[in-house]
Amino acid sequence: MKIVIVGAGTAGVNAAFWLRQYGYTGEIRLLSNEAVAPYQRPPLSKAFLTSETAASTPLKSEDFYKNNNINISLNTVVVSINVERKVVSAKNGEEYTYDKLILATGANARRLTCEGSELSGVCYLRNIEDAKNLRRKLAESTSVVVLGGGVIGLEVASAAVGLGKKVTVIEAAPRVMARVVTPAAANLVRARLEVEGVEFMLNAKLTSIKGMNGHVDKCVLASGEKIQTDLIVVGIGAIPELGLAVEAALEVSNGVVVNEQMRTSDINIYAIGDCALARNPFFEAMVRLETIHNAVTQAQIVASGICGTSRPTPTPPRFWSDLKGITLQGLGALKDYDKLVVATNTKAVELEVLAYKNEILIATETINLPKRQGLLGESITMPEYQ
Repeated sequence: MKIVIVGAGTAGVNAAFWLRQYGYTGEIRLLSNEAVAPYQRPPLSKAFLTSETAASTPLKSEDFYKNNNINISLNTVVVSINVERKVVSAKNGEEYTYDKLILATGANARRLTCEGSELSGVCYLRNIEDAKNLRRKLAESTSVVVLGGGVIGLEVASAAVGLGKKVTVIEAAPRVMARVVTPAAANLVRARLEVEGVEFMLNAKLTSIKGMNGHVDKCVLASGEKIQTDLIVVGIGAIPELGLAVEAALEVSNGVVVNEQMRTSDINIYAIGDCALARNPFFEAMVRLETIHNAVTQAQIVASGICGTSRPTPTPPRFWSDLKGITLQGLGALKDYDKLVVATNTKAVELEVLAYKNEILIATETINLPKRQGLLGESITMPEYQ
């Protein structure tokens, strides 16, 4: 049997790994649209930006692919899927037949559409080439505007202020990280970054970007306020890559719709990672999670289903973020909680948040308490098992 995996990020590479772990002996072909071997993405918004000599961190060693007989094709952009023939076609003319196809196509940065969005100095961060470009631009800039106060935006802001840049974060919501953490965690993160020199503009909306000689010069807000800057980093979310799924007439929504085995509406095609819309038992809903933990978990699930082994025991969703002097960790599904217990140590910049629903622990957040986070994970169970 032949398995083709489109996408060689965390989800795709781990799918290949788990297939071999579960005893699959057939052909595995990984197709990557990038020119470099698969790498870890989290460092791209952190240390990679602050060191001129930092290189990408491989997801697996070169020996891993050789020792596990995993064929990997770089610079291979898949343009179509023929579901009747079970063939994927690449832009370079190559065709790859499959018995099972796994889509791990990820997501793309949401783009600006306002006036001035095409000016030089407007940057995004999604892959290694974006990171290299942003690193060069940061070195040349003096004033940086980060559009979006989510995880990526604040990590870039932390890197930029660490390089001595004047940094302003523009966020449309009343607080930073509004979609992923509680107000207690968000407020502490903001306060610590303000101490480091980051300026925040909340409830603020960008309306246009003005340029000079083709390069960014200032941001204009809905309030009429203008912010002088020579670099804008856009971190306003990501859009799942659905082109191949739509072309293959698979069911899509905010992601490729999959069942509990990560199978799409086509019995021979699966989807995992940032592009997949799957039911998460901790959220008790169909969700699309853009985390390393989710990518690895879904890779393990799809491999177990294909190999006919037991489905892995679900583990609580988790994420982490390394900011300037802050390690933020989240665990569980922060949804519909009715009680929060907050403990803060301001002298040591430490925080623990426990979220309860009906007196049952459903999620936790910690700042600079990595050992405590591990212990708390053992206390969270799925809603249907409570």
